Amino acid sequence: MKLKINSLVLGCVLSYSALMGQESSLESSARKWMTENSATLGIQNFSKLTLNFVRKGNSGETLRFQQTIKNVPVFQSEIVLHFNKEGRITYTSTESFKKNVKDINVIPSFPAAEALKKAHQASGTKGEITFEENKLFVYITDNQDTKLVYRVLTNSFENPGSWETIIDAQSGDVLSVKDIAFYHHDKNDSPRPRKKNTKNEVASKKVFVSGTGYIFNPDPLSKMQVPYSGEYVDNNDATNASLDAARTLVTIPELDLVSGVYKLKGSYAEIKDLETPSTGLFTQSSNQFLFNRNDQGFEAVNAYWHVDNSLRYINETLNIVCKPLTNAGILWYDPHGLDGDDNSYYSNGRLVFGEGGVDDAEDADVVLHELGHGIHDWLTNGSLSQVQGLSEGCGDYWAQSYSRSLNQWPSSAAAYNWMFSWDGHNEYWAGRITNYTVLYPGSGAIHTRGQIWASALMRIYNKIGKAKTDRAFLEGISMTNSNTNQQSAAIAVRQAAIDMLGTFGFTCADIADMTQEFTAAGYVLPAYNCVLAVDDVSKKEIIAIYPNPVSDILTVSMKMNKDEKVEIYNMEGRRILETTIGNGRNTINVSHLQTGDYILRIKGLELSSKFIKK
Repeated sequence: MKLKINSLVLGCVLSYSALMGQESSLESSARKWMTENSATLGIQNFSKLTLNFVRKGNSGETLRFQQTIKNVPVFQSEIVLHFNKEGRITYTSTESFKKNVKDINVIPSFPAAEALKKAHQASGTKGEITFEENKLFVYITDNQDTKLVYRVLTNSFENPGSWETIIDAQSGDVLSVKDIAFYHHDKNDSPRPRKKNTKNEVASKKVFVSGTGYIFNPDPLSKMQVPYSGEYVDNNDATNASLDAARTLVTIPELDLVSGVYKLKGSYAEIKDLETPSTGLFTQSSNQFLFNRNDQGFEAVNAYWHVDNSLRYINETLNIVCKPLTNAGILWYDPHGLDGDDNSYYSNGRLVFGEGGVDDAEDADVVLHELGHGIHDWLTNGSLSQVQGLSEGCGDYWAQSYSRSLNQWPSSAAAYNWMFSWDGHNEYWAGRITNYTVLYPGSGAIHTRGQIWASALMRIYNKIGKAKTDRAFLEGISMTNSNTNQQSAAIAVRQAAIDMLGTFGFTCADIADMTQEFTAAGYVLPAYNCVLAVDDVSKKEIIAIYPNPVSDILTVSMKMNKDEKVEIYNMEGRRILETTIGNGRNTINVSHLQTGDYILRIKGLELSSKFIKK
């Protein structure tokens, strides 16, 4: 039995938005800013900006204002304002706002029911419908015409993908049809599909218990630190003693239990049979999900555990609320879909994994990359951006952040920087990397350019650590919109870290590291003077830096019994001088520096101070 989801999914979106908080004491300040900047923003007198999403996070509060015309939303048009914890605007996202939209009649002539029928025909709906949504929008076409349209989203069991059909709400003409799912690699990379056996689905109710299961963590090659060869190859999904030994036995925190039947379902994720092939739900009579990788159930357990583990980390360890906007906040996933093709995708709060080549759901990099699209989608209230492959880079970063945290490959190994170490870098496709050296903006397909973004984030990760990079990444991405490019995202992520200075371990040194790595990747960031207040009285007593401003010789007096490393950064975040100081009066020759502002950083004390070279 397949579950049909229709436009009532809108209720889930509103419920999630309510959870995030639809009211904000900062709304009046935000509206004042928009009024003061209305001419620059191009805000028209016939359109309105409606507060439709408020997110209160670790870095402050983000407000999203949807552009509407006569209460009909303008498609992908919003203004996003972020306030720090002191209530000051520190970041704005206005790129997606449609200043060229025209005032039009928003009463449709073509019936919504007929538009739905047309959309199913145009998109090739086949088999049971698993998702269906029909909404009215003011829409700007590729020819820059403003039209009233129905935007119909459909998923069906026998037509892989997530299909968007745009239909003129006045004439009934089909304006466009496309698959809007976010895939982990280009479709042209895929080998021939592989079909497998099927099983029946068993329904269940929500009761949670724990269990155990076998997974790859993150993949057999990384765990065993071996190349793709010999017994460590796909071999049409066959298992052997080596691949069995590469499994990891894990605790599954939540399983659904009804009438003695255990199912892969919990607070964060639930298995579904969304697309062909129909392989069932792999329910068990015990809480032991102990499969070999040649069993269809292995991919089901592997995907479930990694999705659940990642979302628990975000929501419960980092305390950042991040859940799907649909399905009552539960991620749906199908471990065997796409008609067996070698690809996977995220769309509308669901993950679907293919099984050509290496089964995609066997590789945690694939699972977490696709989850990364979802995270990007949910934190922005559905305003995920693929400009310059931003979301592809986000997915690659999220997967690599987890894989690298396992400390399996040495940094000298090529695989240390590989994405999709098991699913790719083999005879099926080339995979990707996170030590990409091409500078922003780069060129090529979105998956290629996304490597610039992921690589920059991983270099920051290597300097300031996983927890701080993850937190800045999540908080920063939440400030962006559907038209944000990598450049703006870099500014947002750094700004999130700035807004968290003094909390979660963030220091001026971290901001300098982030600025340095983003700049080295080709991003241009605005100058920022980072002076973190030192609350520790003992540090004030033992350190003195003078004169300020300085012409030639900067003096650093220190009352310490050990040497400390000192670094000087310019306001672009580039380290331009490094030395060591000890107890007593130390002098640093800065006569060669250009006139301007600089940051002096004493690493061991986590102390940074601004000085001016005159």
